[in-house]
Amino acid sequence: MTLLFKRYTPLGLWILIYLSVGWLIGAATSDSIGTWYQSLAKSALNPPPIVFPVVWGLLYVMMGAAGWMLWQKRNEPSGKAVFCLFILQTLINWAWSFIFFEWHWLGLAYLWILLLVVVVSTLIIFATPLSRPAALLLLPYLLWIAFASHLCGSVWMLN
Repeated sequence: MTLLFKRYTPLGLWILIYLSVGWLIGAATSDSIGTWYQSLAKSALNPPPIVFPVVWGLLYVMMGAAGWMLWQKRNEPSGKAVFCLFILQTLINWAWSFIFFEWHWLGLAYLWILLLVVVVSTLIIFATPLSRPAALLLLPYLLWIAFASHLCGSVWMLN
């Protein structure tokens, strides 16, 4: 029991950190989401508001688990570079909410999310030989941000 606890406690912490930061970012941008964002013209494919926290909650659990897996591989030959790429995409992800929701820089937000798609795609390619499970956990995230880039671009073009 103690061995399992020691082994998987860091996994729980990774997931908790990702969920907590996601919640904090949501709380920090909630005023803008509830007012400014609701007033914007959006794509016909824009999902109902309840979808976003549910999807991001699931994605942050998967990202936390993938981060933990890559963190465990950080001392392998390509592990440090892949882990740094994971941290980079995390920072890009977290910054996007402020660029879009707080500062309303729609054009920059669109370019920023396209950068995120490129970085996450690259991460998955390089993570696959290092940790296939981590790479697989990041695939739904890639699909979601690719879809989110359409939503972001549509908001920019329609407003």
